[in-house]
Amino acid sequence: MRAVRLVGAALALIATGPAAAADLTNRDVAEALKRHVCFSRVWWGDPYARLGQTVHLDVRMDGRTAYAWSEDMRAVPRTPKWADSYVVVARAAGPVVTQRSGYNIDLLRGEPAFERDRRRVYGGRSERVRLELPTACEPRFDPDTPQKAEMRQTLMGSLTNAVRTWGRRPAGGLVRMTVANFNIDYPEAFALRQDTGEVLRVSLLSNDPASYAGGAGRQYAVTPAPRGPTALQLRRLILKYGRTEVIRVR
Repeated sequence: MRAVRLVGAALALIATGPAAAADLTNRDVAEALKRHVCFSRVWWGDPYARLGQTVHLDVRMDGRTAYAWSEDMRAVPRTPKWADSYVVVARAAGPVVTQRSGYNIDLLRGEPAFERDRRRVYGGRSERVRLELPTACEPRFDPDTPQKAEMRQTLMGSLTNAVRTWGRRPAGGLVRMTVANFNIDYPEAFALRQDTGEVLRVSLLSNDPASYAGGAGRQYAVTPAPRGPTALQLRRLILKYGRTEVIRVR
């Protein structure tokens, strides 16, 4: 099994707004990873996390960034030795997982990406952290905040731009879009375009280190989910946890 790169390259995200983010603690990292595990279980359909069990992380702190490595977080079939690498970054409203990479240890030991991610943890002083994974992962959405309101505004603008630039132009210029609720530490949000049935994925991670909301261009990347079981599952979740908005495309 080749490396599974689920969230792309690490993004050096830092705090936004007037309040500066404090340096991370082991507890911050543990809480961020528990939330990320549940996001992955629900929205990405990841069946492999050892829910309800105690797992272990080796964590190296570097100020507002933490690097973590675990070899018992996930049970992958026909893979005796599996490792997960994480990057967690402090932001003003809390820690965010900005990268997760998975490796078949027996096949990938010695390859550049595997060794780079492992070295980020073990190249300095690291500490062993116990993590109690939740037994179940029903979505729980945080209350609205100024950051979440700003992200929602950018999300709607990004969906509008996607329809305008590469989507099918709607008759009359109006599109009904059902947008799933999200938390500000989610790597992605999801939407259903009702006139075409397309499921759309919206990346909430930005290359701008000072912005929750798409950087200077105030845009998130929007891509259609390929048709198939994953898109059908996302559609069910969007309809269950979403609300419908009307966007206007000129």
